[in-house]
Amino acid sequence: MTAAAPYSLAQHHPQISVQGFGYIPRLPPTAYAIFLYLLAQQQPGGLVRATHADLGVGLAVDRGVVSRAMPYLVAARLVKSVGRGRLQLHPMLASYSIPRERAIALAPLPDEERLDVGHFEEEYEQRLNLYQQAKARRKAAAPRKAGRGHLRSVR
Repeated sequence: MTAAAPYSLAQHHPQISVQGFGYIPRLPPTAYAIFLYLLAQQQPGGLVRATHADLGVGLAVDRGVVSRAMPYLVAARLVKSVGRGRLQLHPMLASYSIPRERAIALAPLPDEERLDVGHFEEEYEQRLNLYQQAKARRKAAAPRKAGRGHLRSVR
Protein backbone atom coordinates (compact mmCIF):
# COMPACT_ATOMS: atom_id res chain seq x y z
CA MET A 1 0.00 0.00 0.00
CA THR A 2 1.41 3.40 -0.98
CA ALA A 3 1.13 6.47 1.16
CA ALA A 4 -1.17 9.21 -0.07
CA ALA A 5 0.50 12.36 -1.31
CA PRO A 6 0.44 15.16 1.24
CA TYR A 7 -2.34 17.70 0.82
CA SER A 8 -1.09 20.94 -0.69
CA LEU A 9 -3.26 24.00 -0.21
CA ALA A 10 -1.59 25.70 -3.19
CA GLN A 11 -2.24 22.71 -5.42
CA HIS A 12 -5.94 22.52 -4.58
CA HIS A 13 -6.64 26.25 -4.23
CA PRO A 14 -4.58 28.23 -6.76
CA GLN A 15 -4.43 31.96 -6.17
CA ILE A 16 -6.11 34.41 -8.51
CA SER A 17 -4.93 37.99 -8.31
CA VAL A 18 -7.47 40.76 -8.64
CA GLN A 19 -4.86 43.17 -9.99
CA GLY A 20 -6.12 42.96 -13.57
CA PHE A 21 -9.85 42.94 -12.80
CA GLY A 22 -10.02 46.73 -12.60
CA TYR A 23 -9.05 46.86 -16.26
CA ILE A 24 -11.79 44.74 -17.75
CA PRO A 25 -13.84 46.83 -20.19
CA ARG A 26 -17.60 46.74 -20.61
CA LEU A 27 -18.43 43.43 -22.25
CA PRO A 28 -21.68 41.83 -23.38
CA PRO A 29 -23.26 39.66 -20.65
CA THR A 30 -22.46 36.43 -22.50
CA ALA A 31 -18.78 37.38 -22.75
CA TYR A 32 -18.71 38.02 -18.98
CA ALA A 33 -20.30 34.63 -18.33
CA ILE A 34 -17.74 32.90 -20.53
CA PHE A 35 -14.88 34.80 -18.89
CA LEU A 36 -16.02 33.81 -15.39
CA TYR A 37 -16.41 30.20 -16.53
CA LEU A 38 -12.88 30.25 -17.97
CA LEU A 39 -11.54 31.60 -14.67
CA ALA A 40 -13.15 28.67 -12.88
CA GLN A 41 -11.88 26.08 -15.38
CA GLN A 42 -8.28 27.26 -15.75
CA GLN A 43 -5.18 25.35 -14.83
CA PRO A 44 -2.47 27.18 -12.87
CA GLY A 45 -0.94 29.67 -15.29
CA GLY A 46 -4.25 30.39 -17.03
CA LEU A 47 -4.47 27.58 -19.60
CA VAL A 48 -7.99 26.32 -20.32
CA ARG A 49 -8.44 23.18 -22.38
CA ALA A 50 -11.88 23.53 -23.92
CA THR A 51 -13.39 23.97 -27.37
CA HIS A 52 -16.23 26.37 -28.01
CA ALA A 53 -18.55 23.36 -27.93
CA ASP A 54 -17.18 22.36 -24.49
CA LEU A 55 -17.72 25.89 -23.21
CA GLY A 56 -21.24 25.86 -24.62
CA VAL A 57 -22.03 22.63 -22.78
CA GLY A 58 -20.56 23.99 -19.54
CA LEU A 59 -22.59 27.20 -19.81
CA ALA A 60 -25.73 25.58 -21.28
CA VAL A 61 -25.58 27.73 -24.43
CA ASP A 62 -25.11 26.94 -28.10
CA ARG A 63 -21.57 26.78 -29.48
CA GLY A 64 -22.44 29.65 -31.80
CA VAL A 65 -23.19 31.88 -28.82
CA VAL A 66 -19.70 31.18 -27.49
CA SER A 67 -18.15 31.83 -30.90
CA ARG A 68 -19.93 35.19 -31.20
CA ALA A 69 -18.88 36.28 -27.69
CA MET A 70 -15.24 35.19 -27.88
CA PRO A 71 -14.05 38.12 -30.07
CA TYR A 72 -15.01 40.50 -27.26
CA LEU A 73 -12.73 38.64 -24.83
CA VAL A 74 -9.92 38.56 -27.39
CA ALA A 75 -10.27 42.28 -28.18
CA ALA A 76 -10.15 43.02 -24.45
CA ARG A 77 -6.93 40.93 -24.27
CA LEU A 78 -8.47 38.78 -21.54
CA VAL A 79 -8.19 35.55 -23.54
CA LYS A 80 -6.22 34.36 -26.55
CA SER A 81 -6.46 31.17 -28.50
CA VAL A 82 -3.26 29.12 -28.44
CA GLY A 83 -4.55 26.24 -30.53
CA ARG A 84 -7.67 24.22 -31.07
CA GLY A 85 -9.32 23.62 -27.74
CA ARG A 86 -6.68 25.64 -25.87
CA LEU A 87 -7.31 29.11 -24.50
CA GLN A 88 -4.89 31.21 -22.47
CA LEU A 89 -6.09 33.74 -19.92
CA HIS A 90 -4.11 36.96 -19.61
CA PRO A 91 -1.21 36.47 -17.15
CA MET A 92 -2.49 39.30 -14.95
CA LEU A 93 -5.77 37.40 -14.45
CA ALA A 94 -4.52 33.82 -14.40
CA SER A 95 -4.28 31.73 -11.26
CA TYR A 96 -0.92 30.56 -9.94
CA SER A 97 -0.06 28.01 -7.29
CA ILE A 98 2.24 30.41 -5.46
CA PRO A 99 2.86 34.18 -5.69
CA ARG A 100 6.39 33.58 -7.00
CA GLU A 101 4.99 31.87 -10.12
CA ARG A 102 2.84 34.93 -10.74
CA ALA A 103 5.83 37.25 -10.40
CA ILE A 104 7.85 35.11 -12.81
CA ALA A 105 4.97 35.14 -15.36
CA LEU A 106 4.48 38.91 -15.17
CA ALA A 107 8.15 39.96 -15.18
CA PRO A 108 8.73 39.59 -18.96
CA LEU A 109 5.30 41.05 -19.86
CA PRO A 110 5.91 44.15 -22.04
CA ASP A 111 3.97 47.33 -21.24
CA GLU A 112 1.82 47.04 -24.38
CA GLU A 113 0.50 43.68 -23.15
CA ARG A 114 -0.23 44.78 -19.59
CA LEU A 115 -3.84 45.52 -18.70
CA ASP A 116 -2.93 48.36 -16.34
CA VAL A 117 -1.03 50.47 -18.88
CA GLY A 118 -2.69 52.83 -21.36
CA HIS A 119 -6.36 53.60 -21.96
CA PHE A 120 -7.76 50.10 -21.84
CA GLU A 121 -11.37 51.00 -22.66
CA GLU A 122 -10.46 53.05 -25.76
CA GLU A 123 -7.94 50.46 -26.94
CA TYR A 124 -10.51 47.70 -26.48
CA GLU A 125 -13.04 49.66 -28.57
CA GLN A 126 -10.42 50.19 -31.31
CA ARG A 127 -9.43 46.50 -31.42
CA LEU A 128 -13.07 45.41 -31.48
CA ASN A 129 -13.86 47.90 -34.26
CA LEU A 130 -10.90 46.61 -36.32
CA TYR A 131 -12.09 43.03 -35.85
CA GLN A 132 -15.63 43.92 -36.93
CA GLN A 133 -14.37 45.81 -39.99
CA ALA A 134 -12.20 42.86 -41.04
CA LYS A 135 -15.14 40.51 -40.57
CA ALA A 136 -17.35 42.75 -42.75
CA ARG A 137 -14.63 42.85 -45.46
CA ARG A 138 -14.36 39.04 -45.44
CA LYS A 139 -18.13 38.73 -45.71
CA ALA A 140 -18.28 41.22 -48.61
CA ALA A 141 -15.44 39.43 -50.43
CA ALA A 142 -16.97 35.97 -50.03
CA PRO A 143 -18.91 34.67 -53.03
CA ARG A 144 -22.64 34.80 -52.52
CA LYS A 145 -24.46 31.50 -52.30
CA ALA A 146 -27.43 30.92 -54.49
CA GLY A 147 -30.60 31.55 -52.54
CA ARG A 148 -33.55 29.25 -52.41
CA GLY A 149 -35.70 31.76 -54.22
CA HIS A 150 -39.37 31.64 -53.39
CA LEU A 151 -39.84 28.06 -52.30
CA ARG A 152 -43.09 27.16 -50.61
CA SER A 153 -43.90 24.22 -48.44
CA VAL A 154 -45.71 21.33 -50.10
CA ARG A 155 -48.86 20.02 -48.54
